[in-house]
Amino acid sequence: MLTHDGLASEQTYRIGIDTGGTFTDFVLLRESDGGVVTLKTLSTPSDFSVGVVNGLVRLEIDLRHVRYIVHGTTIGVNALIQRRGARTGLLTTHGFEDVLQIQWMNKPEMYNLFYRKPVPLVRRRDRIGIDERVDGQGRVLKGVDPEEVRAAVGQLVDRGIEAVAICTINSYANPENEQAIFEMVREECPEIHVSVSHLIARQRREYERSSTTVLNAYIAAPMEKYLTRLERELAARGFRGTFLVMRSNGGVMTLENARAIPVHTLLSGPVGGSVALSALGTRLGAARLIGFDMGGTSSDISVVLDGKPQMSQMALVEGYPLMTPVVNVDSIGAGGGSIATVKGFTSLRVGPASAGASPGPACYRQGGTEATVTDANLILGRLDSETPLADDLFLDREAASTAIAEHVGQKLGMGVEEAALAINRIADVKMAYAIRGLTLEKGLDPREFVLVAFGGAGPLHAASIASLLGIPRVLVPRAPGNFSAWGMLSTDLRHDLVRTIDLPGDPSCLPTLRQAFQEMEEQGQEIMARHGANQSPRQLRWGVDARYKGQEHSLTVPFEAEKIDTTALAKLLADFHSLHESQYGHSSPEDSAEFVATRLELNARLEKPPFYKLPTDAKMLELTAVSFRDVTFESGIRRTPVFERSALFPGCRIEGPAIINEPSSTVLVPPSAILQVDGDGNLIIDLPSTEG
Repeated sequence: MLTHDGLASEQTYRIGIDTGGTFTDFVLLRESDGGVVTLKTLSTPSDFSVGVVNGLVRLEIDLRHVRYIVHGTTIGVNALIQRRGARTGLLTTHGFEDVLQIQWMNKPEMYNLFYRKPVPLVRRRDRIGIDERVDGQGRVLKGVDPEEVRAAVGQLVDRGIEAVAICTINSYANPENEQAIFEMVREECPEIHVSVSHLIARQRREYERSSTTVLNAYIAAPMEKYLTRLERELAARGFRGTFLVMRSNGGVMTLENARAIPVHTLLSGPVGGSVALSALGTRLGAARLIGFDMGGTSSDISVVLDGKPQMSQMALVEGYPLMTPVVNVDSIGAGGGSIATVKGFTSLRVGPASAGASPGPACYRQGGTEATVTDANLILGRLDSETPLADDLFLDREAASTAIAEHVGQKLGMGVEEAALAINRIADVKMAYAIRGLTLEKGLDPREFVLVAFGGAGPLHAASIASLLGIPRVLVPRAPGNFSAWGMLSTDLRHDLVRTIDLPGDPSCLPTLRQAFQEMEEQGQEIMARHGANQSPRQLRWGVDARYKGQEHSLTVPFEAEKIDTTALAKLLADFHSLHESQYGHSSPEDSAEFVATRLELNARLEKPPFYKLPTDAKMLELTAVSFRDVTFESGIRRTPVFERSALFPGCRIEGPAIINEPSSTVLVPPSAILQVDGDGNLIIDLPSTEG
């Protein structure tokens, strides 16, 4: 569905595109005055580039006037989930071929009796050892024999390998041997993608580094195919601007970089929402926000503290470690298309399987027959068959009723409405549990946060989830169904560098720290210049990974001193102790600390879009419902007024129950809740207290 306020033919634009499993969302920004166009279309899982091009055509603008496009994509992670990546070979140090098989010695899920390690993405016969060695200090103990490398490459080629990962022991300390192997492979097989660990994850921890390098090689082919096809389609339609791809760390990267290191895009889909959430928090002066992005296939949860999204230096994707900075986003299989099934006689489950965009929920009338969360919302009156979704899609209540009755109600001895309530209840509890994992389990009280609901289905479920967690307030931004795409226009060109060090936390470390920071800054500035950021203002953020002597894992401590001296060192150590206390509940200032890595986050600033403006000619008239309908809540059926969001104005107040319709989403205000509109047009829903 397209909404806009008119476009002049000679304007210049920026476009954010968020491709999800069910819908593809667009935000078109008019640069002259900040005017915004939003569009939501059905995704095309058989070829996601088709859905992107279809949406761009429906925007009805000349792509020659678009300065740049920022794209968040799930192509890489979908290839991993569906195991449709390239057949990959691994060249590593002789004797370390089984690192991918051994993985970690500890059991990640200690109390899960059915836990199984993820199957390596590279078969054992396709992992070949090279007789070379570099020690932990970077000294080359044995060089590379070119004939041995060529023979190994020949074996892989004969086996039909489509991509090669190279990860040798201790190459983070000195990549000389690894670089030599890389050059030989490229010489022998220039047509095959080659991933090399020191360019992707130059850090110690052999399994994590090997896994990240293999992931990069595994998803390179499908990403290359998708990006090339999309680039060709855009060029054929006149696009001559810059194409940027969202990174998992909340920044963007060039198309060239995305092709070379696609693993940095693995979590790019949900990250745009976290970036938008951070910008919103800064705008509102809100220190604590929880982002709840519920789409058609999944829900993504993120946390913003003091205007900054929470970050990790490593993530698990499908059980495989990804050793690169990422925004903390917890994705769970509970979306509008999540399928409800009954296991055994009484066990109702919702997700993770999804009907997606094709065939979609039963009510889409596109071949789907399973009961989904969207079908349940239609039966409960929270959605209606008279208001179209994306692509002018009208919902079929009878088809939804049949699916819920057949697949849930009859098996549990429930009526259709009761079964629909049960489906929604389980979906809400799953999402509330995920929020607990990102808050309570990290020492954060969710009751001190505002829940920001976006995505096509987020505002429909947010109030119920907030009530389960005791969160008193829900905020729904303007155009919530396109909020993540808007966030993609709010980010910067970003590159992260890391260097492994081994230094004591005393003044003797200062010369080495100075040298490491200087060399990393020179490298980072050169990378940014190569990626076309010569004219952009740049921002550098430093960090040091610290731990107590004898610990295995470390914490990344921000390092903001302008001069690296004993005063800066004392502050760094004090900040480490404080961070350790806040993370783990204890610290030991009297014990020795050590530094194990230095980090540089380098940002090239891009222009930011303004927040959505309410039309200046909006008249504050008496608010009138456009219709009424029966909506089923936990407390029973209530006759509920329906309002159009476009008719709401700053300062207006609505007592629940109420439904707010808008093109990209539907907002549900439960009984006894109060909705108000702030000056930016955000909807603020204050929930009744559950205390007492």
